[in-house]
Amino acid sequence: MNSRRRFLQHGGLVAASIFTQPSIGFSQGKEEFGGIVSNDEDGEVLRLRDGTAIVRIKISKLKGSNSMSFLSESFKPGDALPVHKHLNEDEFIFMHRGSGLLTLGDKQYPVKEGAVTLVPKGVWHGLQNTGTENIEMRFGYTPAGFEGFFREVGFPVGEPFVRRTMEQRRAIAKKWGMVYRD
Repeated sequence: MNSRRRFLQHGGLVAASIFTQPSIGFSQGKEEFGGIVSNDEDGEVLRLRDGTAIVRIKISKLKGSNSMSFLSESFKPGDALPVHKHLNEDEFIFMHRGSGLLTLGDKQYPVKEGAVTLVPKGVWHGLQNTGTENIEMRFGYTPAGFEGFFREVGFPVGEPFVRRTMEQRRAIAKKWGMVYRD
């Protein structure tokens, strides 16, 4: 029991030291940044792909967070996030609702509500909605900034939607350090 207590105390000190390092902190030098609270219905709302996929940018670099961003997406059965990789960011994905088939590297994994995935930069990944209800996922990037891709490729709700071709999406993705697999 003594060794376990020492391990937990030591682990807590290590975690505390990580989050107090100036280069790791959420605001990374932005003294005025006091945090963000974003309820489910909050955030910039954008339509993607065929206009029915909805992304909400909830925490972003524009709102003061340099170290991470946080978004939500909803997409219908049969829709898919094409297999791609990020050259500059790690991505984390949480399946809030629904089920699908997740590509990670060269493998595919069935995922359902509650599944969590960490995708290191440079690793191929994608998600197909193989279920009967919308996928509701929460995801984010570290460092923050990639959320700008969604602003450029998507269209705000309330504005006319124009479906982008895959070539247009590839060109926008390239600007943001993302590559689609052929």
